[in-house]
Amino acid sequence: MDFVVVWAVSDEEGDCWIMVKNKIRGWELPGGSLNQGESPEEAALRELFEETGVLGTAKSIDSELIPGGHVVLVHVEVPVSPDPWMSTDDAIEEVGWCLQLPENSAWGDDEIERIRNHDWSTSISLGS
Repeated sequence: MDFVVVWAVSDEEGDCWIMVKNKIRGWELPGGSLNQGESPEEAALRELFEETGVLGTAKSIDSELIPGGHVVLVHVEVPVSPDPWMSTDDAIEEVGWCLQLPENSAWGDDEIERIRNHDWSTSISLGS
């Protein structure tokens, strides 16, 4: 089954990204399953909005970073802040900007570092 993971970063600030705190799994990147007929970039933007309330622009996609999934680089224009915000998704406790992997993460340091350090110029570009 195909799934999508969103690497949502700020246009303004460098090295930070958005994570969501799932009530069961802990902190994770936004994402989920692709709906029938949906492209990975469409699924990424939908999941990002459903889980965070944030709109963005899909820039690149890489299907080699995570086995069985697609990682979509999304640029967002939300101001970077240390303050978390609430999600309208009942499965999500809170949303926030990260500079490092939070405690109680569903993701391993190596997985996040692989995405964080990925050279997106080697991936499929979605932008103009």
